Amino acid sequence: MSHTRIFDRKPTGASIGRGGDIEAPTRTISDLVDDSGYLRNRTRILAADTTHLQRIADDLHTDTLDAELRTMAQARSKEALEDLLDRLSDLGFSWRDIARVVGVSVPALRKWRLGGTATGENRRRVATLVAFCDIAGSRFCISDVASWLEAPLDPQTPLTGLALMAGGRFDLVLQLVRDRDPDPQAVLDEFEPDWRDRYSSPVEAFTGPDGLPGLRLADR
Repeated sequence: MSHTRIFDRKPTGASIGRGGDIEAPTRTISDLVDDSGYLRNRTRILAADTTHLQRIADDLHTDTLDAELRTMAQARSKEALEDLLDRLSDLGFSWRDIARVVGVSVPALRKWRLGGTATGENRRRVATLVAFCDIAGSRFCISDVASWLEAPLDPQTPLTGLALMAGGRFDLVLQLVRDRDPDPQAVLDEFEPDWRDRYSSPVEAFTGPDGLPGLRLADR
């Protein structure tokens, strides 16, 4: 049943008297209850529609960013591999972190820097990391992308943006970059649903009666 059909009835409002004069309506408690219920239901529908439209806009933005990342990565992959690695080093990435995202060893990176060849897939991964840095820096004004990616997404877990990239989820990191007020826990739920249990600590911080902080075994 459509929303329009459910809510065809309008609030009672004022009535029109003879000669076009507006007469003060005679309102009952029942009228007020009906009118407030109508407005409440209309507000609920508008809020649901707004949420739905926001979700559509978010998905569209994510899809276009993902397409832009792929396009820029394709362009970057035509550059010399040594230049791409030097670019990442200049941005502050450690060889260990680069190797983790690409899925190779640090010695493999050293060979590439000396002119060694890489598979097409490995070249694409290096180019994708460089392209992501291009987008994060130029479009979203993240001045130190390497440090931003190294920061834990939540105090309860060591998982970082780099960990998500190493797991192949550049899309989730793009989501964090895209949103002005991101929800890292929702992103972590998508990446690793049991992260809270996996990384839970057996101890918890507390403030004692004397006002001093302390640690104790958590009651789980």
